[in-house]
Amino acid sequence: MTPDACRSRNRGQALVEFALVLPIIVVLILGTLDVGRAVFIYNTLSEASRQGARTAIVNQNASTVQTAAVNNAPASGLSSSGVDVCFKQPTSGARDCLSGENCAPMRSGCLAIVTAHLAYDPLTPLIGAILGPIVLSSTSVLPIEYACGTRCP
Repeated sequence: MTPDACRSRNRGQALVEFALVLPIIVVLILGTLDVGRAVFIYNTLSEASRQGARTAIVNQNASTVQTAAVNNAPASGLSSSGVDVCFKQPTSGARDCLSGENCAPMRSGCLAIVTAHLAYDPLTPLIGAILGPIVLSSTSVLPIEYACGTRCP
């Protein structure tokens, strides 16, 4: 066999190997980007819930708390319906917080619980088809420092 004939066969082999490996490499790169986006969204939700909880410890108006949380997550697409706000007595099990459940009477020491949640859709079609939308959620719990009663807007 001549050297030119061997070189010609090797070029075809490299092309076939590249065609087989390219889709795997593309999925890995896009998957890495999707994981990075998910981490960014989760960090944004964490910051939104922390800022909402910081607002809730001095102002117990749920719509004000939701607005503060949404304003601190501008790139995520978080809306006020994705922010849950509630207040509980420390002894009543803060893990089962239902929206609208209030301390009676509202006073310092009650817990302000703010949860931000959002459905994340991966951009990669293969990953999106397998996993579907992923619900990301972050909760912040802080004790109320000032109970404003009926004077808060």
